[in-house]
Amino acid sequence: MQFFIHLGTNIEYFELLNKGALLSQGKGDKDIAWFFTENFPGELADTISPQYEINFKTLKELRKKFGKDVMNKIDGIYYGSDNCEYLAPYLKDIKQAIDEFKKFNKNYPPHTLRKFVMVTPYVGDKMMWYLEESLAYLNELSIKNPIEIVVNDFWVLRLLTNKYTNLKPIFGRVIHKLLKTPLIDTYGYEVHPSGDSIRNKSESEIEDLRANIVKWQMKFYSSSEVSLEVYRNFLKKYNIDRVTLDFMEKRWNLYDNSRFGGVGVDLYYPWALIFTGRLCDTSAIENPSRGYYTVDDICPRTCNRYDVSYKVKTNWYKMIQRGNAGYRSEVNLDNLSEDFIENDDNRIIYAPFVTV
Repeated sequence: MQFFIHLGTNIEYFELLNKGALLSQGKGDKDIAWFFTENFPGELADTISPQYEINFKTLKELRKKFGKDVMNKIDGIYYGSDNCEYLAPYLKDIKQAIDEFKKFNKNYPPHTLRKFVMVTPYVGDKMMWYLEESLAYLNELSIKNPIEIVVNDFWVLRLLTNKYTNLKPIFGRVIHKLLKTPLIDTYGYEVHPSGDSIRNKSESEIEDLRANIVKWQMKFYSSSEVSLEVYRNFLKKYNIDRVTLDFMEKRWNLYDNSRFGGVGVDLYYPWALIFTGRLCDTSAIENPSRGYYTVDDICPRTCNRYDVSYKVKTNWYKMIQRGNAGYRSEVNLDNLSEDFIENDDNRIIYAPFVTV
């Protein structure tokens, strides 16, 4: 399994990576915590964002699962956003990101030939022109490893297929579907069959019926589109050999390699994307009149500075909204099978903070 890091669209994170601040090289958790609270005051409101707590927990979990030097074995960088067109990198942003990527390779000599991957969201007509500028630049860029593009919009896929053919598409976690509702994982699989299905049946027969329904529920929630042969045939048609999944702690059978038919998997950790849309109420933090508005003019990118934390009836995950999307934390990697980890076609995509 390969190890990648996703830095979102914030160039400041890239600069911190080059300073060694995200690499935990001999630093203790307290030192890292102090560094973030000193350098990201804009992200601190009345209380520290849950992102910080999850960040420190996942650093420990990654070391336990993949070794203490895991942060020194980064195979590549993901840059960009998968859920908001107004976070799609402009040409000047992508040029700066490439410069930072080259610095990173120079400052931290790679153990392998690192990849640069640009993540793109679903995009409307207004922002598509700016995104095409970035795609055109990357398509002609002379770089040792082919550049990959995470696609979450079918028109972007069409552009890569017909126009920017030097770029390799990956299906992202917005366009590749997986049921991610927190309700099932929080409250369990409870069913209450009724009507004709339980008429004239004994209590033991009803329990067997419940158990059978739960079994099929678990199978359904532990599957994704790539499990379907017809979907894999569609991927082959467009030369796509990699899709994206979010890591979910309690979906034990979701990461069974036999279900993927040879397709590589990008596994996002620790923040799972659970919803996204056109409404962006994060902007109301600084301007209440813009609450629950559809972004259609100038985006203030408030999401680079704030998030909204939700109180949920559980103590094992956090739920936040940042920009137009909601996320839940998934920390414990114990259920990730060794078979999945040992597959060289799979990648874990570590996002220290929500990728906006």
